[in-house]
Amino acid sequence: MSREAERPLAEWGRRLSDRIRAALDAGDLDGARRLALEGDGQARSLEKEYALMYKGLGITIRILLDLLGETVTRRAASDREPAGEALEKLLRRFRDEMRALLQRAWRASVEVPGSSGGGDIRGELASTAHLLTEAEGLFAREQALRAQEVVSAIDAGEIQRARALIDRKERDEYVPLHDRLVRFMAEVFGYVLTQFGPEELYRFHRATAEGQRQGFEQWERLPAAEFARATVFLLKQHMGPIEVTEDDEKFTIVGAPCGSGGRLRLAGVYSGPEALPFVEGRGPLTAGQERFPVYCSHCPIWNDVAPREWFGRPQWVLENPSRPDGSCTLHIYKRRDAAGPAAR
Repeated sequence: MSREAERPLAEWGRRLSDRIRAALDAGDLDGARRLALEGDGQARSLEKEYALMYKGLGITIRILLDLLGETVTRRAASDREPAGEALEKLLRRFRDEMRALLQRAWRASVEVPGSSGGGDIRGELASTAHLLTEAEGLFAREQALRAQEVVSAIDAGEIQRARALIDRKERDEYVPLHDRLVRFMAEVFGYVLTQFGPEELYRFHRATAEGQRQGFEQWERLPAAEFARATVFLLKQHMGPIEVTEDDEKFTIVGAPCGSGGRLRLAGVYSGPEALPFVEGRGPLTAGQERFPVYCSHCPIWNDVAPREWFGRPQWVLENPSRPDGSCTLHIYKRRDAAGPAAR
């Protein structure tokens, strides 16, 4: 049995960095060092703690980029030009802001090949994919370096320095990049909805799920308890607090707020002059609600609609998701036939 499986449910939502901080605060330098090097049963080590999430976001965004190119080129010529101009603006803004974040975190200048301009959408998409690759390599190297510095500080008995390095690694170097990648996904979904409408957004989400189907199939093979732990591991890397409870039929996971869509909403991205849109009207995109934040609209499609088609049941059953306070509740049922109602 893994260390994670032995822990009470109340501990599932704790991140490795928080466990190391607690060990340092307690003066347990050996325990802190062991956690940093060997992980906690889910995160492999301090170096790799956020590697899976960062890589996963990159994989998803590359799928989105491919679909964006295909979606724009399918449009009639009269629609293609304004849609292409809006997409070019979105992609360039993302690249500029990502490069600024990399400069701020590590004083790193990342060169990105430019497109030819004038509606060269494929060039813009390729430049964006190139930036993702460069940023991933830089992220991996710097996270490894920071983890090594933490271990060195622990070995020297420098508790405050070790703690400060953990804070820097997580709060200054991971969270800003994570949040910008999530925001970019939200902007892409908003772009598709605004330019092409809800039917195209549904198709876009469904195609994105199909592009990641192998991962969903791996989840489907897990026993319910292991899948619940994997879900918590995923969600806590979005940097929101997670609470887990269990009863005879299910695991219930509450993010208050959800670390991706909930924190976006609380950050005010759905208000102001550049507000992201809401999806209007009850249906699969809104998890049956009247109005739903556009970023969150991927969740019922990826985790309910697509798994129902593939496996005959949802993997996550959402309960009143994406609440105004940023919180969200999902259930993972232990029996495969306890699927819950479909979003309508």
